[in-house]
Amino acid sequence: MTKNKQLFAKQPQPSFFSLFKTALCALVLLAATLAVSLMAWARSTWEDLEFEQILSNINVLPRSLDILTFSPEMKYYLIAGAVLFLFLIAICSNKRLLQCAFALLLVFIWQIRIIPYYYYRNTTTKLYENYYRAPEITAADFPQQKRNLILLHLESIENNFADKNLYGANLLPELSALAAENPSFTGYQTLYGTNYTKAALVAGHCGIAYRSPSLSFGNIYAHLANITCLSDILAANGYETWFAKSADHTFAYTDIFYNQHKYQHIIDRYALTRDLSEEEIKKNKSSYEGLSDKLLFTHILNLFQQQKIKEPFLLTAFTVDTHVPGTVLPYNCPKVYGDIRDNILCSDSTVADFIKEFQKTPYWQNTTVVIVGDHPMFKKLKPQNNKKYRRGIFNVFLNLPQKPVYTPDKPFTALDMPATYLEALGVNLKGHAFGLGRSLFSDVPSLISLPEAKLKNAVKQYSALYETFNKTPVNSYNPYKLGTILTQELIPNYTNYYKELFDHIFINMLSFKLDSVPEKDLTLSVTLNAMLSYKPKLYININGEPLTSVKLQKKIGEQSITVDIPAERITSPKLSIEFINNNYRSVISQGIDIRKFVLR
Repeated sequence: MTKNKQLFAKQPQPSFFSLFKTALCALVLLAATLAVSLMAWARSTWEDLEFEQILSNINVLPRSLDILTFSPEMKYYLIAGAVLFLFLIAICSNKRLLQCAFALLLVFIWQIRIIPYYYYRNTTTKLYENYYRAPEITAADFPQQKRNLILLHLESIENNFADKNLYGANLLPELSALAAENPSFTGYQTLYGTNYTKAALVAGHCGIAYRSPSLSFGNIYAHLANITCLSDILAANGYETWFAKSADHTFAYTDIFYNQHKYQHIIDRYALTRDLSEEEIKKNKSSYEGLSDKLLFTHILNLFQQQKIKEPFLLTAFTVDTHVPGTVLPYNCPKVYGDIRDNILCSDSTVADFIKEFQKTPYWQNTTVVIVGDHPMFKKLKPQNNKKYRRGIFNVFLNLPQKPVYTPDKPFTALDMPATYLEALGVNLKGHAFGLGRSLFSDVPSLISLPEAKLKNAVKQYSALYETFNKTPVNSYNPYKLGTILTQELIPNYTNYYKELFDHIFINMLSFKLDSVPEKDLTLSVTLNAMLSYKPKLYININGEPLTSVKLQKKIGEQSITVDIPAERITSPKLSIEFINNNYRSVISQGIDIRKFVLR
């Protein structure tokens, strides 16, 4: 009876403070759970996701990877969030909730792979010094009749998609038939810095692994500007160069890369939709905010049929219909399986139809065509009965000038492709080497086959030679007479980098050569447009050192600022003035559009 009384006795009510602490503990656990859930989704969507890939594919990032040099507005929010999180942990009394939260945070940190990223960034490799071969190609190395080259990069298309034992049917019936009758390679190995679209573009053009630049206006525009790539070589030898892609060209700064490397003609969303109605544009919707591959190849084919492309030429095209996640089945694709396999089947048919029609044009006889998957699919397709299989990119070389000698299962990586492309054109390539790549049409082994090269880890590490590919060119200091008013038309003459966007020219630095070192203070007056953040502010540096910051008006349209520059801050006639908009939405938005500038 006593025990029953004790059992049903009124229990003391927990205090408000103890309930409050429990709620805060739960909040800490919730934050950690959300973080690890986000990474779990990302890892399930992109199985080989690396921190490098996150940095290189997202334009909307602060202007530096270093938290101490984030744009100030972002920095304050991050610091406040960190302080709040630490405060919640400090007053949380529930040890089990805390232990769960810390365990989840450790999982998040491990899954985002930020620790390996910084580890390799802070270790050094001699890979490039030992194995990088700058292409030394002259006009004499080309055959007497230069061959055209078409590179068709198929989004996420793997060679195993043709295996009916894996998927119940051959998902590449027409392309696999081409591969059975023409040179094709099965020994592909995935390599860091080559396994997503922008990285595949760089690897397949320059023979190097892609490393993301530090995210500032100047660094983005200087990134890989000082390296010779496939398109540079062909353009220098009289080739007309074309780049075609229906998805966003600015994503991951692809447009900056192809502009730096001599692509003269661009086929983009504007070119594809110029004569289409809104209904037709909507009808042609494809994956990844792109337009259907059918529309892209129809446009390219029309150029050939109308003979608007001059020989010799290089045409590089990227498809998008098979891009994940969020894959869209274009209107012209039949629905057979109700999943990504329909997109693969349709891509096979679309590309094969293009090849058949192109063969009817007068270009075909003198054109080598390479069809290649840009990288393996981010998440492998589930095979029947969970069968294991080796993954690799689809590839086939069509219409080579002569029958090559090759080993189909030769181990290779995406780095080997530019050397192979050139030799497929009949170009004499010294040592069969281009960058870190070695031609597959030679007996020279790929670096992936050389244990001493330690390629898989070395491409992640810091390389002094690699950094020279990114070196910012020396500022060109054009003469400037104090009091001269610079309008928008003259501004590009005083900057290394600018971006034209909606009739505005965005810059972040101007460089001048004055008549002499000024003996008195100067006054800087600027009329500008700026993309605005929550608390817009413009930071001004003189010759790399901070001068002042100016609060911008939070309004759309032109605004003017005036700043004094002390004479003691100017010790040379050469003067660089840097403007950093604290808008952190993208690198471009950190620049400003100067409508009028004067220094008195």
